[in-house]
Amino acid sequence: MIPRYCGLIRLTGTFPLNCEPNLTELINCGAITPVALHFVRNRGAVPNLDWSSHRIQVCGNVNKRRDFTMDELKRMHSVSLPILMVSAANRGKEQNMLEQTNSFNRGAGAISNTIWTGVPLRDVLRIAGVTKVTPERQFVCFSGPSGELSGGVDGSYGTCIPLSRALDPSHDVIIAYAQNGEKLRPDHGYPVRVIIPGFIGGRMVKWLTKIEVTPGPSTNFYHLRENRILPSHINSVLAEREGWWNRPEYTFNELNINSVISCPAHGDTIEISDRNLTVKGYAYSGGGRSIIRVEVSLDNGQTWRLARHYHPCPATKYGKQWCWAYWTHDIPRRDLHGVHYLMCRAWDESNNTQPSDLTWNTSGVGNNHYFKIKVNEIDSDKISFDHPTEPGSLPGGWMGSISGGHAVMFTKTPKFTVDRARLEFANVAREFNPVILPDATQSLSSIASVSPVLQKQHYTPPPPGAKLYRMREIEEHDSEEDAWILIKDRVYDVNRYVSEGHHPGGNASITMNAGTDATEDFEAVHSAKAWKQLEAFAIGYLDPRDNPAAVSISDKDVDNSKTAPSSTPASRVALTTGPVNLLQFALAHPEMYGDTLVGEAAEAEAFDRMWDGAQRDAGDAPIALDPKKWIPLVCDAKVPLSHDTILLRLKLESEGHQCGLPVGYHLYLRGDRNGKKVMRAYTPSSLNGTLGAVEFVIKIYFPNDHPNFPEGGQLTQYLNAVNVGDVVEVKGPMGHIKYAGCGRLLVDKNEHIIDKMTMIGGGTGVAPMLQMIVAVLANPADKTQIKFLFANKTTKDILLKYTLDRLQRENPDRFTVHYTVTKGDEHWSGSIGRVNKKMIAEYCFPAHDSRAQSKTVALLCGPPSLEEDTCIPALRELGYENENIIQY
Repeated sequence: MIPRYCGLIRLTGTFPLNCEPNLTELINCGAITPVALHFVRNRGAVPNLDWSSHRIQVCGNVNKRRDFTMDELKRMHSVSLPILMVSAANRGKEQNMLEQTNSFNRGAGAISNTIWTGVPLRDVLRIAGVTKVTPERQFVCFSGPSGELSGGVDGSYGTCIPLSRALDPSHDVIIAYAQNGEKLRPDHGYPVRVIIPGFIGGRMVKWLTKIEVTPGPSTNFYHLRENRILPSHINSVLAEREGWWNRPEYTFNELNINSVISCPAHGDTIEISDRNLTVKGYAYSGGGRSIIRVEVSLDNGQTWRLARHYHPCPATKYGKQWCWAYWTHDIPRRDLHGVHYLMCRAWDESNNTQPSDLTWNTSGVGNNHYFKIKVNEIDSDKISFDHPTEPGSLPGGWMGSISGGHAVMFTKTPKFTVDRARLEFANVAREFNPVILPDATQSLSSIASVSPVLQKQHYTPPPPGAKLYRMREIEEHDSEEDAWILIKDRVYDVNRYVSEGHHPGGNASITMNAGTDATEDFEAVHSAKAWKQLEAFAIGYLDPRDNPAAVSISDKDVDNSKTAPSSTPASRVALTTGPVNLLQFALAHPEMYGDTLVGEAAEAEAFDRMWDGAQRDAGDAPIALDPKKWIPLVCDAKVPLSHDTILLRLKLESEGHQCGLPVGYHLYLRGDRNGKKVMRAYTPSSLNGTLGAVEFVIKIYFPNDHPNFPEGGQLTQYLNAVNVGDVVEVKGPMGHIKYAGCGRLLVDKNEHIIDKMTMIGGGTGVAPMLQMIVAVLANPADKTQIKFLFANKTTKDILLKYTLDRLQRENPDRFTVHYTVTKGDEHWSGSIGRVNKKMIAEYCFPAHDSRAQSKTVALLCGPPSLEEDTCIPALRELGYENENIIQY
């Protein structure tokens, strides 16, 4: 399934997907549009293309015909630029309200400003021997895959631009393979597309397959039949009969100047008072021309008031402005008495402005007349606002909702509830049918991802005489006292293993799957050694009557070629092939985050939320998560904190839901990576009193970051590729350590009453420590004291240093932290070297005296070399008893 944001407004029914975001939501996201909110224009099914096999053919009047692989492109010199993309039919519904055009009902949200990364087209052409314009080399034609669409000779979508523009370095035409730092998503052209700054979106061919140099413009069916601004008296019939489509002078290439009011939004109501109303919106022009002013009128264009405007993204070194402008204007509310329309217009650096009236054309493109909002007086002190239209077939708008004699079918994307998300992302094999066959009208890439059960090519029946269990029998053994699990059709009684308490993640890591099919979870995290250990607990097999794979084969031969593939969506594949400084990238592209804080400022803001959540009791707020079910949560924010660390915030089902997370417990996060499910345990940085969301600090392990792990961390790279609006699966909470407050520490079923805690952590082991530290310090009645010895490789690897230092500074009598790094520098004031016995003795609490009433425990969280080889032997030598040395 292609991941898509649930808030997008569909404009052409369910297929193909054509959509745009809500205008207010779009503007509020800031100067750089999240990919999830980018408008979509599809003419048919999304092609199911593969990075490794895709080729771009460079041909035509070139010296050297050449096919480029994606890896070859990625090795070439690349550029990253913020570039505005606008649908040619932006505001097209306004034209349809006059008379139906060939276009559908675009609102004013068919516009997106994102950072595109790729290879300059001129570099690709240079390799093919094309460096200047000649009579035989006038145009560059672009084509998508053959057979993609129904029109034309080969069913491809194609168009062209002048070769002079392609070769001009000031025009920044690129062959793009990444958007906002991640590989392209399928809807936006994965794996590669053309980006032509200053041009309409219709020239930026997605799923690029061919680049052809020609003496004349493209003859592709769609180049000739779309995106032409014909005279207003020419309809489709006349255009076809009289040959208007073939006249190149009516081709719509460069964006025309336009502006829109986003606030007040459609339907907004305000009270008349002495306060001001802040009107705001966006403006843009084509060809790299900057906006020089925006004006607002309250008297139907008789007089104009100058608004404040700015370009959030700088011009290029050639002086080209490829991005939009934002503008605002404060109007005294009392000035709105008697006003019929509130309107805006923009001017660009060529001193061109928008027309006052709409000019209709049969293509339904290029609409850019004054944007007018109707002002309605509800009573003497209250007014409301109507935009000209609402996108798609949404009702509303002072221009009406239905075009002349033509009603457009509209399907608003269903509300993204947890139940719906489960339906889309859960294991459809167990819940519904054994095989999913794609509809003939859909591409394979648009079919929901199939669980590993469906991906089996061969079903192996149980051996003769094997003990068989029905699924309902397995489901009865679903508790910590009585736990069975099902893995790859085999049944395991794991009660003995649970009672021995040997699992490094605690018994909850096993019992969370008791009575269920744990295949995906087990495969996601366990090694070959674990599979071998599992064998001793096998007691039988799943009865074939309850096995979907068995049913599908016994009932009917299944053609595996028709089964939906489990391909990794483009948005799930990390862009980078080596270490990347995430914070440096964010600081270099401030426009990407708008008003969102990054780095230490973001950590400081997160500290306030964390502290507030620690002091608040969630009470009987409904619990959003389930320790036995994967719950899809929508990403609400992803912010760089350091060179390799992000803050990830996931929204719960509603703002009133809690995680249900005891202090000391963790959650499992899961995602798809290279066609496989991967999952890991993470302790949230937010505490349970934080309602409506859960936050995590995630360290990203990039490929080639460590010689022993050339592929990097699979789940962390998946999480790094997640964007706002994407879904992450979460299960939990679970754990074997629970802090109940005021010195009560529960480990498995044993209670410790303590007044001092020694904590020793390494790297990401700070996460569970931090959760407990904050819970203690945020409670004035809790007198527990904590000393934390925190080890890292280098100073830049220290996670959450601002947070820890602030906790120490504000609670010096109850909490101290000491840092040690393997490699320091001349400015480093902490310890240098690995944790050792001397360091523990100096910076941690001594073991408690068994004759004293006070009790001290040591909590450890870090790599095995830190815990098993160093800390445990040293703590024992320093007098700590085994029961008081606790490993996360």
